[in-house]
Amino acid sequence: MTFQTNAGTAGGRLQYLDLLKTLLVWGMIAAHVIQLLGFGLKPWHQAYSDFINLVTFSGFMFAFGLGVGLPSSGTSSRQKTLWQRLWPALLLLLAVYASSIAFVVLADRKPLTPERLADLLSMRVLFGWSEFLASFFVLYLVIATARPALLWIGRNPFALIAAVGLCLLSTRLVVSINLPLLAAVVGTTNFASFPILAYLPWFLVGIYLGGQPLKWWHFAIGLGATAGFYLFARQLGEFPQRFPPSALWVIGPALFLLLYLAVAKAVAARIVLPAALLLPGRHVLSFLLLSNLVIFTVRYFLRQPVRDTWQVVLVTLAIMIAISGFWVIADALRRPRTPAAAAAG
Repeated sequence: MTFQTNAGTAGGRLQYLDLLKTLLVWGMIAAHVIQLLGFGLKPWHQAYSDFINLVTFSGFMFAFGLGVGLPSSGTSSRQKTLWQRLWPALLLLLAVYASSIAFVVLADRKPLTPERLADLLSMRVLFGWSEFLASFFVLYLVIATARPALLWIGRNPFALIAAVGLCLLSTRLVVSINLPLLAAVVGTTNFASFPILAYLPWFLVGIYLGGQPLKWWHFAIGLGATAGFYLFARQLGEFPQRFPPSALWVIGPALFLLLYLAVAKAVAARIVLPAALLLPGRHVLSFLLLSNLVIFTVRYFLRQPVRDTWQVVLVTLAIMIAISGFWVIADALRRPRTPAAAAAG
């Protein structure tokens, strides 16, 4: 049994991939609203936040791998200069700095001392709700410099299995010293982080699935991984370790991510969604960064004003509409003017 789809395109992009990333962005921003602005919320809000914690970072790694693994992706990449390949990493570095400074000053309410600024700029220490951006920065450095090797691993089943096994074993490597960028590569006991080595299996699996349809045995493997995660949680009465991540935590969202992908492909095969709805998936970095800045600012001035479900929904919706509005205007300004429009202007 094979899940085939003719995924629609929007503006030359694969619609299902934009939709997948859009779903992940919505989930992450809603969870951040709950975590940073929520006060006295119901237990199910925490359950939702826990689910988003499980699926989202792995989901972004998976989605980025899908994009890299598309058959057309390799050709377009070979046409880019090194500077063009490094440009996304530079933008992510700036996003790390902006989000980290905002967290320290607005959310944590601490002075930006020279020592703290040195930790921040060197990334010896990763700061709250900004750590994932540092890991994406490392990922994009690796993509820019080692893309052919990543593609070879992701498209060679035996190499893929070996690499996934080694990456999961790397979860046993945990450090307690603060060195520049180290915590974005391997696990640390000093603060929350998303080590790339531990989560790289999702990127590689994304490359593997980027060039082929979903099959029944993909779901069987995903079910086994997610079932093992929940069986462990039930026996111990708590989730497997997240910071630093255990191998069980990394594989835990397997079934959910495959279902996300299947739903995105099914929707894209049947409906051409308005481009405005897919803006979060087309501009992931800006949505994650700008939403952080907004949430940190609200926390600074209003502390934790979100106290019910409708407030979570409204705040999340307001953030998404505001950032989408920015991109609608930006895209309109960048669009070439037609001769008729130029004459009218």
